[in-house]
Amino acid sequence: MKVRQYIIAASALLLAALPMQAQAATATGQINVTATTVAATASVIVAGPVAFGTAFDTVTAVANSSFNVTVTNALPYSISMDGGANFNAALSKSFLKDAGGLNAREYVLYQDAANTLIWGPAGTAVTGLTGTGLAQTYNVFGSLLAAPGTTGAVSDVVTITVTY
Repeated sequence: MKVRQYIIAASALLLAALPMQAQAATATGQINVTATTVAATASVIVAGPVAFGTAFDTVTAVANSSFNVTVTNALPYSISMDGGANFNAALSKSFLKDAGGLNAREYVLYQDAANTLIWGPAGTAVTGLTGTGLAQTYNVFGSLLAAPGTTGAVSDVVTITVTY
């Protein structure tokens, strides 16, 4: 019996002496992930009206103004204008009208002083813009077309739309 105990003890010693395989170990850490989310914004501030003043009915008059657009930094946006409250879709023309709607005078708003780029439905939107977080200025050049026989005060309201 003692021999058997010696063999078991010797076997245990031999197994203990054999090289053991290394155990894998791990370490962990944590990283905080945070953000402050704000809403993207845009604003439009108009410098003043496109005021043609007193204009003879037989003469084309010109006037200009500008507006500032402020859009969140790095945010893409575009600008468009409608044809005004007195826009005639069938003719694709904008009109200044008197309170009764009897006297009307056609006008066109342009993006450039050379009167080649039209604002409004007859023109194209300004696209591919990127906000800077600061006010960016855009010009409006108006041309009031001659309308013999039209007299009196006329007006219209155009809406500027910034899409972002």
